[in-house]
Amino acid sequence: MSQPRIAIAGFQHETNTFAPMPTRFEDFQLAGAWPGMMRGAPILETFTGLNIPLSGFIDAGDDMELVPIFWGGAEPGGYVDQDGFDRMVAMICEDIAAAGALDGIYLDLHGAMVTDDFEDGEGEVVRRVRAVVGDEMPIAVSLDLHGNQTKAFVDLATVVTIYRTYPHIDMAETGARARALLGQVLERGAPFAKAFRQVDYMVPIQAQS
Repeated sequence: MSQPRIAIAGFQHETNTFAPMPTRFEDFQLAGAWPGMMRGAPILETFTGLNIPLSGFIDAGDDMELVPIFWGGAEPGGYVDQDGFDRMVAMICEDIAAAGALDGIYLDLHGAMVTDDFEDGEGEVVRRVRAVVGDEMPIAVSLDLHGNQTKAFVDLATVVTIYRTYPHIDMAETGARARALLGQVLERGAPFAKAFRQVDYMVPIQAQS
């Protein structure tokens, strides 16, 4: 039996809506705390052995054929410029469409991205990817625990898993968990049940790990 072909991509930004300076396309090209923007094969070599969810997904085994698509990550900052967001999501969608037959998709996202037009940036990413691959394609997503998810996002994703520590010492572990869960979905041939509930309180940061 051939290995499942899984497209992998990462698009990370923690938006501070009070910050006055926008986060632009060029900010995602810079290498700093995150690797700089890249597409295709270089992702597999660059992300080996890092404490980043995408790395954890890559390093977690050899039971899948990974198809590297896109990486873009920027330092926390203001709203993501809409033109830059559209350009990067278009890269993801175009390369997924050109990747040939796929069995699943993994997206390393943050959960707190806000753009000029979308309060739920990640939900819009997954919505556009869904428009390319259809409703039946399993999509696994990993997130920072400091996210702000919507029901629409949860409905669109097949698997959602988050960091469980703060500071985030388990980012790679979270990516590996996303891979394991996606593998279970593929093996059983059906998605897991999901539920969504918003609560009307905030958890103080010192109580988040």
